[in-house]
Amino acid sequence: MSSLLAKGSPLRRWGPWIAVFVVTVAVLSIATFGARSAPTAQDRVTTISRSVKCPVCSGESVAESNAPASQEIRRQIAEQVQQGQTDEEIRSFYAAKYGQAILLTPSASGVNALVWILPIVAFAIGIAALVIVFRRWSSMPAERATDEDRKLVDSALRAEADDSDLDDDPHGEGASR
Repeated sequence: MSSLLAKGSPLRRWGPWIAVFVVTVAVLSIATFGARSAPTAQDRVTTISRSVKCPVCSGESVAESNAPASQEIRRQIAEQVQQGQTDEEIRSFYAAKYGQAILLTPSASGVNALVWILPIVAFAIGIAALVIVFRRWSSMPAERATDEDRKLVDSALRAEADDSDLDDDPHGEGASR
């Protein structure tokens, strides 16, 4: 067991990273999948309404807008939910009727998948870059002062002390007066 934890062993190097990964996956799994109950019909209507843009308002979802067009779309969404259509079928209906721009959340397929994937890829690249930089910093040899460096500092300090003894300038103005 002591050889597994010896300095430079793979477990000692990768152990903390594995622990961080396991904890992160556990937290994200619990947050994503934990304590979910089946959504009610009204929850589905609200969720779908929040993902569809109001066709006459600027920057508002159907759920937020009180425009007659939004009220009609909310009523239609409720009817479609009662008919047993899936959320994706309802969104697809409005995308076909008004165009993809009506959807506030892009679909996760085709080129639109980049909107969902690129932030995750950028985050992973950033973490990898930090790991590489930290490894380089930790593997850099410590710089030590040589005897020659110490002599140079000592001579500079002595020269400065000698110069300050010669100065008869209590105000630190030098010879500029």
